[in-house]
Amino acid sequence: MDIKRVLPDETYDARGIAVMALCFVLNMFDGVNIFTLTYVAPVLQQHFGTDAAHFSVVFSAGLVGMGLGGLFLAPLADRLGRRPVILLALALMAGAMIASAHAPDIWSLAAIRLLVGLGIGTVLASITALSAGFAPERWRHVATGVPQAGYPIGATIAGFATAWALPGHGWAAVFTTAGYLTLLLVPVCWFLLPEAPETAQRAHHSIAQTIGGGRRRNTLLLWVATVGGFMALYFIASWITKLAIAAGLPQGQAIIASAIYSVGSCVGTILISFAAMRIDLRKLVFANLAIASALFVVFGGVHMGLTPLLWVCFFIGVTLQGGVNGNYPLAAAIYPAEMRATGLGWAMGIGRIGALLGPLIGGWAMSAGLPLVIVFGIFCVPMLATGCAAMAVRLNKGVLT
Repeated sequence: MDIKRVLPDETYDARGIAVMALCFVLNMFDGVNIFTLTYVAPVLQQHFGTDAAHFSVVFSAGLVGMGLGGLFLAPLADRLGRRPVILLALALMAGAMIASAHAPDIWSLAAIRLLVGLGIGTVLASITALSAGFAPERWRHVATGVPQAGYPIGATIAGFATAWALPGHGWAAVFTTAGYLTLLLVPVCWFLLPEAPETAQRAHHSIAQTIGGGRRRNTLLLWVATVGGFMALYFIASWITKLAIAAGLPQGQAIIASAIYSVGSCVGTILISFAAMRIDLRKLVFANLAIASALFVVFGGVHMGLTPLLWVCFFIGVTLQGGVNGNYPLAAAIYPAEMRATGLGWAMGIGRIGALLGPLIGGWAMSAGLPLVIVFGIFCVPMLATGCAAMAVRLNKGVLT
């Protein structure tokens, strides 16, 4: 294969689409492995005899692991190749999920969740770079954006599966099943996942060369966008059920609202990916997050019945997740192919700072008894900062290189 070959804009061949689909599945399992912990957390708190404040170390450990994976392991995909790094990260993730079922205390579980996070953070950046490598320029936003839609789908599947399995089989079986299913992906990817064309030319760029020099300004803007976006995103992901209850829904309907939000997240991610083929991605990110900010104020400040509240949850998912996930194709546009995994990994790794802060700030705001509209209003600030940062990114004549 001629590595320097340029794919024509109108040609997105079956192999590239298959790679994108497989990356979608891989990210779906990222969602499964993250959210299984969320769904079994109340049972684990009872099992280990700890309260929510102490158990939060387990959630934090996973986010720290995702950040470290993006910062330090994902760059290896530019040096060693996307395929081997993805295979190793999948094996690490699967082994850690299985080990989670045997954790004797919350500190052991936190250490194991750190390893799960390392695998997820590495896979996330690597599959985005891999999918981009098989897409012609015109389709690259789709190739990098659509796999991100697998995450909320995985979260939704994990929710239904856990609700069915937990009463009869227990939390350990939930972790074990998720781990073995993830492990099955290793041989699947061994046989089906190709190496990205550009990795045959490994120039061994340093991290400083990737994020500095002429890319320093765009890199810093992208970091602002990921921190602000993840702050709002993880606030909602962590507290949406409780927030829906605070908005007046009973617990059962609040869980439905959470599921509706996840459906909207998938729809929004796919929509922005295809819309970016015709509309400037930066404008789409800003517009989505501006609308999401308005919907935050509506959710927090307007008393509604069940049906309109569910629609608001759906469109928050569409606009918030769509806008934040626009950062992935934006990052792919900033960094050349041979250093794309490094740039993506660092952007998503730095963004985990926001992922850590969002739930903490939201929890503090609710514990302080602030009105719901104020709680939501706080997170309009990082969302709008994300949109403004995305608008300020400079692309070379809009061409992804």
